[in-house]
Amino acid sequence: MYTGELIKRKDQTKEVYQVRRLTMEDLNEVLKVQQVVLDTLENKERLQPLSEEEFTLILKGDGLMLGVFVKGYLTAFRALWFPGEDKENLGRDLGLSPNEQMKVIHQEISIVLPDYRGNGLQKRLAVLVMRELVENTSEFEYVCCTVHPFNIPSLKDKLAQGMFIVKVKEKYAGHLRYILLKQLSVEIMVDHNTKKIVPLADIGEQSRLLNEGYYGLEWIDQESKQSIVFAKPKASNSKS
Repeated sequence: MYTGELIKRKDQTKEVYQVRRLTMEDLNEVLKVQQVVLDTLENKERLQPLSEEEFTLILKGDGLMLGVFVKGYLTAFRALWFPGEDKENLGRDLGLSPNEQMKVIHQEISIVLPDYRGNGLQKRLAVLVMRELVENTSEFEYVCCTVHPFNIPSLKDKLAQGMFIVKVKEKYAGHLRYILLKQLSVEIMVDHNTKKIVPLADIGEQSRLLNEGYYGLEWIDQESKQSIVFAKPKASNSKS
């Protein structure tokens, strides 16, 4: 479906990759790749893995997954899930009506094997999987996801897509998570005069601002101090 070239970290060799939509035939390989990445994490809490059952639901039609293949082997993948009436639908956390919750899609797990990081595959897959979604359906409006506050690569990935931090709360058996949101048909603008910079570790102040209607829009690192930039939304422009 899509092709490109990347550099393998281990020996700095150039390799050609292909991107295609994943099916149930890829399930075992998906589980293996996820486990390899989990085994490399010092803090397992920073990544919420999907179960075999969850991957099966997505691959059978309740979502969409794209995978990157090098020499026939899966090296990266990205998943979307259509939660529908599932109790985990993040639209419930955001106060959306039952009807609007049916328009929610979740950006789920995004995985890249360690030897292929640094090639922008996560960002590339983000563009391609959303393109694939928009080209095949128009029933969704809200793109939502959760990110551990200290999973910086994932947080930067989501913010770079134009998503906003709109809530911070405990999810998944008490693990702290940001909830991020992007509307597909509306461009949310922010009032830059209301900008506030809050240290990444000050979750209490971040929660207070979010409860007051602020959005988190940018991660910054100033003098080795990681922070989140917040601002209030001021207007919404339709993209149609």
